[in-house]
Amino acid sequence: MKKVAYIITGAAGREIVSGCLLNTVSAGCHGREVTALHFAEDGVFFLLEGTDTGEKIERAMKEQGVKVIVCECSQEARDMTDKMIEGVRIGHFADFYEAAGDADVVAL
Repeated sequence: MKKVAYIITGAAGREIVSGCLLNTVSAGCHGREVTALHFAEDGVFFLLEGTDTGEKIERAMKEQGVKVIVCECSQEARDMTDKMIEGVRIGHFADFYEAAGDADVVAL
C-alpha cells in the first residue's frame, strides 16, 4: 500500500480535514497508509483537547500508528502548549521529514 503524509496549515479546510481526512484515517479506511500529520499555522487548532477533531487524531495515533507533529512556532504563537491532545510531538520540519519516513506522497 502506498504511504502518504499530510501538512495541515489552516482551519479554513475544516470540512475536508475534520470530515473526510480524519474520519477515514481514524477509522483505518483512508486507502493509503498515513505515516504522519504535521500541523502548522492555524491548523494547530485541530489538536485542541476535548474536541471531536482532537479525538479523531488521538484515535489515528493510537490505532493506526500515525505520527503527529505540531510546529513549535505556530503552537507557541497561538498559546496552545497546554491545550493540545496528548502524544503530539512539538517540532519543526526536520521532525516531520523523519516522521513521514518513506511516504510516497506529501500532501497539503
